[in-house]
Amino acid sequence: MNLIDVHAHLDHARFKEDLDKVIERARKAGVKLIITSGVNSRTNRLILDIAGRYPDIVRVSFGIYPLDALAKEIESNEADGFVRDIEEFNLDKELEWIEKNKDKCIAIGECGLDYKWVTGKEKEQKEIFQKVIETARKINKPLIVHSRKAEADALELIEKSGIKNVIMHCFNGRKHLIKKACELGFYFSIPPIITKLQHFQNLVSIVPINQLLTETDSPYLSHLAGERNEPANVSVTIKEIAKIKKISEQEAGDIIYNNARRLFSF
Repeated sequence: MNLIDVHAHLDHARFKEDLDKVIERARKAGVKLIITSGVNSRTNRLILDIAGRYPDIVRVSFGIYPLDALAKEIESNEADGFVRDIEEFNLDKELEWIEKNKDKCIAIGECGLDYKWVTGKEKEQKEIFQKVIETARKINKPLIVHSRKAEADALELIEKSGIKNVIMHCFNGRKHLIKKACELGFYFSIPPIITKLQHFQNLVSIVPINQLLTETDSPYLSHLAGERNEPANVSVTIKEIAKIKKISEQEAGDIIYNNARRLFSF
């Protein structure tokens, strides 16, 4: 079976000591492609180095995480409880760098909107996301979209832009928003935590299988509480999708892999 992880963070410190073993476990599990995503200037460059170390299996997506792009304007206590440090960078310069290095990436993301950790910056986040969307359209790359507590606004901006190749990463929107994104032809990437969260089980039951993808968001969103997630665990998601769609794991894996091939043109 051919498997794919369309969204991971292999540059994370939790992989520093054993990334070789993590990649080898992914290969043994049948994972043929891992897309590791940046979130800012520093990580966009780190993931290029990682892809260079594992050219047979790792590709990159250059990211502009909404909170990092607003680092200058966010007081440290506004994002209290956030899982990592917010890093400042120049948005316009980074978008120029992404455009110059477009042939080195397979997608743009993660990008989008995040209203969970910071309030009162919705307008600024939308302006940033609009710039990222325009860059993705200019260089003809799919978007990997983060939309925490901002699903309706994210969909509105994407729809207005006319861009079509879109992945809604870990989408937590309500049923009517899931249906809207489906109608727009967008894809949904599903993490292993689907085994524990009814929301993702419901999402998979609603969305046609030709619009589903698998992700891990490694090292986050594991199906096992307290354990580090890793790309090999997309097999867990495939099992759950197969069960919900009442098809074999082989069929589910093949369809989703072909979905990714169609979207990313690899």
